[in-house]
Amino acid sequence: MRLPLMFTAHPTSPTWRLPIIVFLLTAMVGGWICFKTESNRREIEMARANQLVSSYATAITRQFDHALSAANALAVMVHQGKGRVAEFPRLAKYMLNMYKGAYALSLAPDGVVQQIEPAASNSCVNGHNMLAGMDRATLIPTMDQNVVEFYGPIRLLQGPMGAIGKLPVFLKNAEGKAHFWGYTLVTLKFPDAFSDAHLENMEARGYSYRLTGRNPQTSRVELISASRKPMQGRIYTRQVKVGNDEWTLEVSKKDDWQNGTRTLVAAVIVIISSLCMGWFTYVLVAVVRSRKELQSIAQYDALTGLPNRRLLESHLKHAIAGAANGEHQVAVCFLDLDGFKEINDSLGHAAGDYLLQQMSLRLSNCMRTTDMLARFGGDEFVVVLSELHSIDECEKILARMINAAQEPVEINGKQVVVSASIGVAMYQPGIGRDELMQRADAAMYQAKQLGKNKYVFAD
Repeated sequence: MRLPLMFTAHPTSPTWRLPIIVFLLTAMVGGWICFKTESNRREIEMARANQLVSSYATAITRQFDHALSAANALAVMVHQGKGRVAEFPRLAKYMLNMYKGAYALSLAPDGVVQQIEPAASNSCVNGHNMLAGMDRATLIPTMDQNVVEFYGPIRLLQGPMGAIGKLPVFLKNAEGKAHFWGYTLVTLKFPDAFSDAHLENMEARGYSYRLTGRNPQTSRVELISASRKPMQGRIYTRQVKVGNDEWTLEVSKKDDWQNGTRTLVAAVIVIISSLCMGWFTYVLVAVVRSRKELQSIAQYDALTGLPNRRLLESHLKHAIAGAANGEHQVAVCFLDLDGFKEINDSLGHAAGDYLLQQMSLRLSNCMRTTDMLARFGGDEFVVVLSELHSIDECEKILARMINAAQEPVEINGKQVVVSASIGVAMYQPGIGRDELMQRADAAMYQAKQLGKNKYVFAD
């Protein structure tokens, strides 16, 4: 019997070379997949964080704008009373309930606070001269009676941190000459002034935040509000417009990659090298899910936060399917902003973007919960009105949108005004989505030809 040859294979011999190559390739592919998975996770987190900080910044701006507008309402009363506001305490109490975020309302004839409500907790402010130490002859001619001057964050005379919105009021004498009457004032106390923004909800979602503004008295950056947890990881920043000033909102989330996940990923790569295809399948499924989540985020317009065309088409499809049984009606509205291009060209794209954001908020407030407002492109919007029971119900919503669109918008201290031309197409059995959109688009152009700032129903 011939004995077989016995030998010991060297690790670098061809017998081991292929397994080593496969092991290295598997580890490399596994590491690449881990990197892509982590990259997708970071993209998703970045998109979520950017949307989060934008939405909270917008909420803060909206509450401040609403509270500061109380100064305009007081100014109207001063004009109507020709320098006197009858029953000011009663009216001020009523207005404080209307303008959430306002802490106190006051009148300052000739710049001296003489009436304030609530009076008991703000008695220390009575007699305070807003123009003390200032050159009145130089200052008064430069005042803009159409702009509420925002002054904050500061330490209020009442004690807490807050801000003041003051509106110069000018009255005309018997000869018709305007003279400085004084100020109407709105006092804001932090954090009550932006309580409706609910910044504390960010902590429940795992984020830290910090809201800061520059003190006009000391020129120092003041901490207005912050989470209990410190800022960690990447910081996402948005400027928050408050009156004629800007604050800074910063949001961050602890980056797990820098806090132990690398060790876990390294262990996973080792598992990949041994379990190979089974773990590959799991990672690939995770990558697919991550990509789907990114696609979901891509269904919303980055500038306004409104649904884009993709989500609009899906919503319109379901709305038409729900109206096919004849129990209710569906209307598709094409809306174009009149005068937007002139403002965009004269004031710049940043001003145009801000105007689109403001219009998106206003138009959204005109909608019902069953309706959808989507940005179609540029200054064009599409509104889907679902579950309508009559044409009158549709017209009421259209009228609200027309009125909301033509309200002035303050941009860089200037009041700009646009309007909306709306074309409306009512769904009828047998009409597809594309034809319904085309009819609404044609009706919108007809509204422009008829003078703009109106709505027209398609034939």
